[in-house]
Amino acid sequence: MELQLDIVGQQVAEVVVGFTATIWLGSSNEFELQIEGDLTFGTHGGNRLQATAGEYADISSELESLVGSTVTRADASDVEGFSLEFDSGASIHVPVHDQYESWGIVGLDGSRVICLPGGEFAIWSAREGK
Repeated sequence: MELQLDIVGQQVAEVVVGFTATIWLGSSNEFELQIEGDLTFGTHGGNRLQATAGEYADISSELESLVGSTVTRADASDVEGFSLEFDSGASIHVPVHDQYESWGIVGLDGSRVICLPGGEFAIWSAREGK
């Protein structure tokens, strides 16, 4: 299954790096992206940096440099994983993990997409009236 995520055009408002890498998108933090799996960060200069799940500290400054960047591409595949591209030239890729949820995104409207172990998606629609 392929998904086009409805976050294209959203600007990165905040990045919090700890055991997970959390990226807040939108002026009112409309979306929260939580990365819990292995991560490849493509710099605007073309370098590829790797971080394993829970070990994002080594690339925290690169991830934090995304603040102010705008998402230009956001898609997910149950085979290939999750990919983001930014107007700064940076990119993020999170592959599917066989045993763990590798990423999830939640909207203020209640919408949610979670990549389950093995790549299947759990999808919740926006709440009525939001």
